[in-house]
Amino acid sequence: MVDSSKGAKGILLTQIKQDFVTPANAIFDYLDIVEKAVSKLDLQSEDELNQIKSSCNKLINQYEEAFNLYTGSESEGDKTPEEYSELRHNLRTPLNAIIGYGEILIEDFEEDIPESRTRRIIINDLKHIIDLARETEKAIEVFVDFIRGNENKSDEGDASQVETAEALFKSLGDIEHSITLSDELKSSDILIVDDNKTNCEVLERRLSMSGLKCRTAYDGESALDEVKKKTPDLILLDVILPDINGLELLKRFRSKHSVESLPVIMVSAFDDVDSIAKCIQLGAQDYLPKPINGTVLLAKVVSSLERKLLREREKELVNELHIQATTDQLTGIANRRVIFDTLENAVSKEKIKDYKPFAIIVFDIDFFKNVNDTYGHAGGDEVLKSFARLLDNEISQPNQVGRIGGEEFLAILYMDNTSLDLFAKNLIEKIQQNIVDYEDTKISITASGGVAFSEESNSSSDLVNKADKRLYKAKKSGRNRFVLIDSEIVGE
Repeated sequence: MVDSSKGAKGILLTQIKQDFVTPANAIFDYLDIVEKAVSKLDLQSEDELNQIKSSCNKLINQYEEAFNLYTGSESEGDKTPEEYSELRHNLRTPLNAIIGYGEILIEDFEEDIPESRTRRIIINDLKHIIDLARETEKAIEVFVDFIRGNENKSDEGDASQVETAEALFKSLGDIEHSITLSDELKSSDILIVDDNKTNCEVLERRLSMSGLKCRTAYDGESALDEVKKKTPDLILLDVILPDINGLELLKRFRSKHSVESLPVIMVSAFDDVDSIAKCIQLGAQDYLPKPINGTVLLAKVVSSLERKLLREREKELVNELHIQATTDQLTGIANRRVIFDTLENAVSKEKIKDYKPFAIIVFDIDFFKNVNDTYGHAGGDEVLKSFARLLDNEISQPNQVGRIGGEEFLAILYMDNTSLDLFAKNLIEKIQQNIVDYEDTKISITASGGVAFSEESNSSSDLVNKADKRLYKAKKSGRNRFVLIDSEIVGE
């Protein structure tokens, strides 16, 4: 007695194969028509047409091999989910080239061929090729689902969803939309990582046509070298590579580059939720399924580049705001709040004995009012900036100097008494030698200072008061000098 279930399965398999073979073979028919029409117009498109033809051959051969392997009498039992995913990936990869080069040719012909009946026929035939490729994509999904044991899945829900989507888009009407790149994005550097040369060429052609610059790498090690040479603005990374798989490569990129500094879009025929989630968890910014839709590709690339640009601008703004909040706007050194916070922190460390002894100096430019009266406030500003530059050059980390108001400055110096004596003598001399050029006039100044040492008090305000009193004493006793606890350092 004949097993009716086996007979039904055989009929279903025949239908599944037919649903693939029919559109796949039709691609060759339309391709032959396009080749003949193009040859009459003497257009340089032989390479693209050959790519479509070879990809279609590869697709049919791979499908035939997979069909025999998975449905023949000697086929093995259940495969792992990874094996089925790899099968789907391998079958869909040639479709990427067919659709990609088909779309590129349409764009080229629309630009290069004058409007005519021949042009319309060629472009329509290319559109048929793309549509047929998408039909074979659906047939591949049905085939893989069947051999995984999902042959009883109903298509009624899918059909209903398609009808609903079509009705929705019809109700929206014809909406004008286009994806454009700003001038800032057109200089972006994109690294394409894929072991399939055709895939790289398709992606590079598509992105280059939009004004983007592309590099290619055909394996993981080459990709690492390219990133080491120059960090790209974006990476399009295939999941399956011959040496390092894409996920491992993504982890290596993330070990040295953040998502903000190096966005990565994963590209693969694996379109299941788990694969996509894994990529996002490992630091991918987005995911592109194969075969790649040209519009979706450009939209995701532009979106990633725009986000990177916005983050860079945001970072610059934050840095600028930080500088404004911590820097004296005229002189460019630390402002009053920062230098007093630093002093408070130094005193706090002193209280818990986690410190090196330090001293503070409160500076004041001598006779600064005369400078303003003689040269105007613009001249006074130049003197303040020159004096601040001198202090900033002489007082380096971990020491710090800041402007606390008008012509007054405060420095925190991690020095003992002996070192400070030598520092003060040298500083007085350098201040005297510092000549400010202003409107063909040379302005020279001196400065006075009061010094207080950390061991004198455990209060920052008390230390500043002590230094202020000694500054006042320095000015009363002739200026151009620093006053310490029990001594004066006088300029010549």
